[in-house]
Amino acid sequence: MRLRALLDTDALGLKLLGGEDELDRGVRGVMTTDLRDPSRYLSGGELVLTGLAWRRDAADSEPFVRILVQAGVAALAAGEAELGDVPEDLVVACARHRLPLFAVHESVAFATITEHVVRQVSGERAGDLAAVVDRHRRMMTSGPAGGGPDVVLDLLGSDLDLRAWVLSPTGRLIAAPKETAGARGTVPALAPEACARLAAEHLAAVRTGRRGPHRVVLDRTTYSLFPVRGSGHGPSSEPADPRETMLADWLLAVEADAGDWAEER
Repeated sequence: MRLRALLDTDALGLKLLGGEDELDRGVRGVMTTDLRDPSRYLSGGELVLTGLAWRRDAADSEPFVRILVQAGVAALAAGEAELGDVPEDLVVACARHRLPLFAVHESVAFATITEHVVRQVSGERAGDLAAVVDRHRRMMTSGPAGGGPDVVLDLLGSDLDLRAWVLSPTGRLIAAPKETAGARGTVPALAPEACARLAAEHLAAVRTGRRGPHRVVLDRTTYSLFPVRGSGHGPSSEPADPRETMLADWLLAVEADAGDWAEER
């Protein structure tokens, strides 16, 4: 899940204090700590929850934030129950190191946030990819009139919080997620220049014979590119020569780093 998805759930009581430009970061887990140095328990990608018991004075914020950044955490959420408002020195330290910072309202238990995050990132949760695909298959049983690529993209967005587009090898937009207004705002259109760049990167990767998905970064946004096999290629088969389908196959561009995903996804 992405950090911005945390702001859509009012029950979590989260208020963003800094790092708005970093909200597309992925969250792979959650950890609660009041240790001055929790690095030994961090593996990267966590949302760190803290009650601020480690902070004795303003000078403690900078080294604490530096340790979190070096460990590769996704964001920090500080509870307001102990000190009231989150200290300004912590806000400044997080801004300096580009670490997103949330304030947790005193009425919200860290256990509530932990349960929510774990449920969202679990590979066994009901809304994961296998369930999405299965749902689409059921939708298509009555014929293609009720489905299509647009429906799949809408399911990826609603169930997995993934934005995705289907492109032709020339960069023509085949299908896009439905533009719906909500807490996260309207799904942004993929600019024609971005479509062309992604298609070109995909073709270049296919031409070299590299297996997908291919990771591309455009304007600080990471995309994973998946080949959409044309007719004649089974779901588990590979063409003898990748160049055979280079100009015939569509591609799926997902706004995420597939390298962070579990094998099941």
